[in-house]
Amino acid sequence: MIARLKTRQGIVEAGPGCPTRVMALIGMNSDVERESQVTKIHHLTALPQHPDVIADLSQLRTGNELLWPRVIRDTPCVAATLPIYSVRTTHGRVDATELLDRAVEQIEGGVGLITIHPTPCLNLHTLSLSRTIPCTSRGGNIVATDLASRGWRGENIYMRILRDLLPVAKRYRSVISIGASYRSGTIFDSFDQVQQTEIRMQIDLARLIVSEGVDVIIESPGHARPADIRRVAIPLRTSGFPIMPLGPIPTEASVGQDHISAAIGATLLGLEGCAHILAAVTREEHTGGIPTLTSTLEAVAAAQVAARIIDLDRNGDDSLDREIALRRSADRTCVLGQEEAGCSRCGSTCPLQHYPRRSGPDSLALPLVQDQ
Repeated sequence: MIARLKTRQGIVEAGPGCPTRVMALIGMNSDVERESQVTKIHHLTALPQHPDVIADLSQLRTGNELLWPRVIRDTPCVAATLPIYSVRTTHGRVDATELLDRAVEQIEGGVGLITIHPTPCLNLHTLSLSRTIPCTSRGGNIVATDLASRGWRGENIYMRILRDLLPVAKRYRSVISIGASYRSGTIFDSFDQVQQTEIRMQIDLARLIVSEGVDVIIESPGHARPADIRRVAIPLRTSGFPIMPLGPIPTEASVGQDHISAAIGATLLGLEGCAHILAAVTREEHTGGIPTLTSTLEAVAAAQVAARIIDLDRNGDDSLDREIALRRSADRTCVLGQEEAGCSRCGSTCPLQHYPRRSGPDSLALPLVQDQ
């Protein structure tokens, strides 16, 4: 199944058989941070290979304050949002009308992807209490706290507004992403009963949403050791829905280097056929710091390398790799874009200088050294 994500310029498709997409994350908690986040938007867009999606994770209230209108207006990227971040809470409670209004405002404003958190319930909450870290989802926790303030009675707030939200999403062709509210926060909680139950709920909800004519994406899984990445891939892959992995981060011991860890985890999940939009995790993921411009661009670059490897394996797309290999062969140097043979690293011992120059589309099929 394919999700069709709208931009100001057209449609970006994501899902099985499509190129693996990359999503950059920006956001602010106060207006003081606005200039730095707008700068991020400009730099992300100026990249030779810009991200396909830019998600606004700002925790401010109105559309005029948020960043997603700039993403729509000033970039060719899909704008993504989490409506729960832009509503007020009073004693832990969320007003359903305000949440629906914020979601509708964003959809009508041109947002191509909105994340909802429809899975929190008393059963998942109770199961999660035996975990190392019960819940690490900011949006999911807001929804769960609202439900707890109501004595865990009735449906969670997203399920209460879903019937009104889906017709609007269908009319404006916005894609719904089903958030992983109980994604695993450590590798010791991965693919436990909580996560397995939530994944089944996500798949059931995805079927419901698609039956209403709205494209859908499933988010999963969070932290997961390599063996659990393979295990969690089975229900996600067989669901047939596009998957947006959050990480997965396959080790707890990569603090300060989580952009690398997440890229490795995403690659592992992608090779299992379950990574269609990669969220670019920054090195600040577990340091408590605000991602800088440099680390945001670094995270996107790492995610793009992961996407490249996934597409090599899953889609057989080696066109860029072949072009680079042919250029290196023709120039007789490992340095891409250098016209003379050799480099300062190897000097006169460079082995490529001693091979005959190759050119043409079939040169990779020829032996490097021919019999004399």
